[in-house]
Amino acid sequence: MSAAMVHPRTLLTTASIAALLAAPAAAADGLNLELAGFYRLFFVAGAQDTDPGEAGAGFRNHGIGRGSEIFFLADTTLPNGISVGVNIQLEGETNPDQIDESYVFFEGMFGKVILGSEDPATDAMLFGAPVPLPGHGVNSPQQFHVAAGTNLVGTSLTFVNMSFDSDKVTWFTPRWQGFQLGGSYTPDNTEELGAALRPDITPLQVSEVVEVGGNWIGRIGAFDVGVHAGYGHGEREVGGPGLGDREQWGFGGQLGWRGLVVGASYRYDDLGAAGLERRDWNAGASYRWRAWTLAAAYAHGEVEMAGTDDTLDHYEIGLRYLLGPGLELAGGIQRVEFDSALPSGRNQALLGLIGTQISF
Repeated sequence: MSAAMVHPRTLLTTASIAALLAAPAAAADGLNLELAGFYRLFFVAGAQDTDPGEAGAGFRNHGIGRGSEIFFLADTTLPNGISVGVNIQLEGETNPDQIDESYVFFEGMFGKVILGSEDPATDAMLFGAPVPLPGHGVNSPQQFHVAAGTNLVGTSLTFVNMSFDSDKVTWFTPRWQGFQLGGSYTPDNTEELGAALRPDITPLQVSEVVEVGGNWIGRIGAFDVGVHAGYGHGEREVGGPGLGDREQWGFGGQLGWRGLVVGASYRYDDLGAAGLERRDWNAGASYRWRAWTLAAAYAHGEVEMAGTDDTLDHYEIGLRYLLGPGLELAGGIQRVEFDSALPSGRNQALLGLIGTQISF
């Protein structure tokens, strides 16, 4: 798999960080400790519909958006060869969640088991459109600057994921001949509320969530290939007219050749309600030349209900420059179009963005 098709977080520890962590490491009886994370900041300016009653009414036309996290990592390898570790991710901001994810893991010949607050296996296995701008990809962007109003699409996403960061058990098999399977079980879809035993009578909530999937990574001739598929099912806690269990399924892939990567993905969600369903898909391409990466992507999302649709069309092009290890500059343009039967769910926006992401 070429480096262009895989975008792991860069984990760089400096000598000063190592010195600060030396004493806790010794006290932890052999655990190796690392500190990592990122800081992202973008200047955003443009225009969106501001007519009275529409989604963008009353919103500013420029501003600064930022996001950051610090990862606290600790792991060790036991005499039997099994690796044990902890990952706690602290948000740099208090919105929406102070601790993003927090889990322990066990890894060995059996694969990898994760216990705690983390996205499901199907989320980690996805291949789809490349990301034009850090944190601003068309597929579930971490930063989204356009008002959706009452539009039910919100942002487009093709991850098979209805449990998000709720406490769960996840297992990934070892990768064999390029294939890997994974599955997650989430008892209660209420994120990390602390208590192990939670109410099982919450309206509109699903529990007993099972999410399973797999992917294949390999080479076909001169091409790097990655494909995935996933399925999720959750039981409705409180039934009612037109309400039932919820199902999601999706698939996607990427194809890489030298510095060129193209990718696409699709997801269907029945939303657990009669007469209501959702579809999302995206496609895009990127080209990397030395320290430069040029990428463009498009996403479409729609929620169908009672013969009407809420829709989102999201276009994006971005140019990224790797200034040095862990330091990236980026700029680009977004076109976002929300449509709905209600004026409060309509909006059209054209934005320019320029900023940086620092990974450490």
